[in-house]
Amino acid sequence: MDEVMIVNRGVDTLALNAHYTDDNGKPIKRELDDALHLQLDQWKKAAQGQHDELPTSLVFNGATLHMQPNGAGQGQWPWMLKTRDITLYISGGQWNGIASVRLGSDYLWSCRGVLDAIVQVQTLVDDLFKDEMWLQVSLVDLCADVAGCEDIDRLDRFEHFVTRARKRTAYAEADWGYHTSLQEYSYGKQQTGFTFGKDKKGKSPLSCRIYDKTREIKQSGKEWVLDLWGAHDWSGWGKVMLFNY
Repeated sequence: MDEVMIVNRGVDTLALNAHYTDDNGKPIKRELDDALHLQLDQWKKAAQGQHDELPTSLVFNGATLHMQPNGAGQGQWPWMLKTRDITLYISGGQWNGIASVRLGSDYLWSCRGVLDAIVQVQTLVDDLFKDEMWLQVSLVDLCADVAGCEDIDRLDRFEHFVTRARKRTAYAEADWGYHTSLQEYSYGKQQTGFTFGKDKKGKSPLSCRIYDKTREIKQSGKEWVLDLWGAHDWSGWGKVMLFNY
């Protein structure tokens, strides 16, 4: 293993569920307010009528939320609204949570801390539902960007890592740069990462992903990540691998 350096670390993905609360501030199951239900329906029908997302009167972090023509979750979330920073899912109240908010990594890294992001979400849902909402963490990805690691194909997943996970999945990408991936080791592909802990459906309450972050930045165009690394005294040496938990 070459000399290594952690060039960035923190929360890379965050999803929060929102619940109505009772008089004691405890989460409760409650159907969506009729007036808000009507407004959401009007926005969605208008979006479907023009076959495109529709700007609404809702704002988050200075950006307008756009109603999407489609919902999500096989009917669990009839209304889906987006900005460049978040995706907001809203249900009719038949399920335990009335809403779910997923924060984009670009937005999270622009905040001074994850608490600042949570406070902004709290303000959004409190204003939207006209209630003091209870937020519950649904998903959180903790990550560390490590410079100077060996190439993925030189890492022995059995010798170099200690884990309780029995499921270890490899990923490979085509050398010609198509945005496709295979869970294989051969066929002339370049191995770019692997996962510990996910089941056959790709789900697990706890898992870890390790992949070539430098390659991913070239494909996604997220060059702003280089500024984050530079702020931690990274001068461009060594390939950067992402350890995502």
